[in-house]
Amino acid sequence: MKSIANTAWQIEWIYCKDFPGRPFPLVILQDGKPGFIINKWIYWLIEEGTPPSSLEQHIRAIMQLYEFCFRHYANAPLNENQSHNLISDFINARKNGSVLMGWKPNPRTSTLQKYLRSINLFDKWNSTFNNHTKMNPSEEVFLNGYKASLLFRTKTKFDLLLHLHPSRSHKAIIYTHNIHIDHKRFLINQHSVPKAFPIERFVDLVENTPNPRDQMLWLLMGGGSLRQSETLHLYYEDILGVTEHGLPRIRLADPETGTITWYKDGQQNSGSRRQYLEECYMNEKYINTRPELYNILPRTLGIRGKNHVGFKGMTFSDNGENEIIDGRYTNWNELFWIEPAMGYRFQKAYNEYVTSHFYDTPRGWPWHPWLFIATTKERYGTPLSLGAVRQAWKAALKRVRLEDSHLSPHSLRHMYGAYCASILQLPLELTRTLMHHASINSTQAYYHLRSSDVRNAITEAILNRQQTEEFQFLIMPSAPRLNVPDNWNSL
Repeated sequence: MKSIANTAWQIEWIYCKDFPGRPFPLVILQDGKPGFIINKWIYWLIEEGTPPSSLEQHIRAIMQLYEFCFRHYANAPLNENQSHNLISDFINARKNGSVLMGWKPNPRTSTLQKYLRSINLFDKWNSTFNNHTKMNPSEEVFLNGYKASLLFRTKTKFDLLLHLHPSRSHKAIIYTHNIHIDHKRFLINQHSVPKAFPIERFVDLVENTPNPRDQMLWLLMGGGSLRQSETLHLYYEDILGVTEHGLPRIRLADPETGTITWYKDGQQNSGSRRQYLEECYMNEKYINTRPELYNILPRTLGIRGKNHVGFKGMTFSDNGENEIIDGRYTNWNELFWIEPAMGYRFQKAYNEYVTSHFYDTPRGWPWHPWLFIATTKERYGTPLSLGAVRQAWKAALKRVRLEDSHLSPHSLRHMYGAYCASILQLPLELTRTLMHHASINSTQAYYHLRSSDVRNAITEAILNRQQTEEFQFLIMPSAPRLNVPDNWNSL
């Protein structure tokens, strides 16, 4: 089933003084005018601190519902029966597919529940602030102990001591339109706590990876907390040299709206990254011979399955303020290395990589600004794909005999969060800034305290309270810092 482009709405990213440093997604309807209600809701969501990824999910759900209504009813007023069944018709179309909408079947319960949660959030806001009739009416009901227990178990953080509070009253909101759960096993949350890559195996992972490009990827993800997609948005120009201590400085920016300076025809220009690509990388000479290099656009606008790479969204500082963390300066708009040795090792791999692929290279190179490229003969010089990163990761795990661990590249980002929590012992709020999260709730998923650290803290607290003489002679088995070979600490 072929996908159909939006015909009833589009998004224009604008900057406004109310949210400095963060683009506002202005929704334009089919008449070419901004939608008053939807943009008012988006404004409220941003004011409430909604993370960029959640904001995008909410907007997509509501506007797909709008598109569904527009195509089915030609923007005409809905009668009572159509209004009553609109939500269930929309969810069924998402679940079973729709030729009219160009939607493929998507029966995953978790995906459908996300759509419904976004719709209910908008519905509740719209009825509260605009006094509109609810699309999905609800009622509050009391739950018995068993049902309350099942409900809590579906949450990521449920109360393990729930059974000790029989007098607590349990309430739930029941909506008229809901997602039907076909089997009782779906009552239990199937998503386990994501695994962090074992820090004691990280050196092996890097050293057993022969390609310096892939070494750089693992170091950026594990040592700098970047997602695998974020590494592929980095430009060659984003490597800003080194600090006075020899650590690489790596600039982070939005792949479409992030600012950058470039020279063309002897003049210095400054603008967004999209403007930079349009000015400098049209590559018209390749329009017939290498179409993938013609009219280069930000990878967020690329073709899915080919050169497209997503961007979940980072929170950046407006003025690039500096702070001393763990004895080192860092800039909020740059990557922070959790261990200097990781930065030094990255610089060695970087020098080897650019020497092989960015000096004495094919005529006309570079054809694009991205740092990471394919090095195979048939695709040499093209932007590295997510598929290639996953293949390199699979091979790297096999070399260190972790192929059955089910660890993903994202486990390196979890390792970063665990390192901040257990070893650097940074506060949660500071870790959020270093990982460029908009909400501290997002950081909590990565902020893992090792069980050994928890046991050590408890033991230390007990001994300290007892004021025993033996306490001063006790050596606590605290978590070790990254154990690196000598060649990681020098260039």
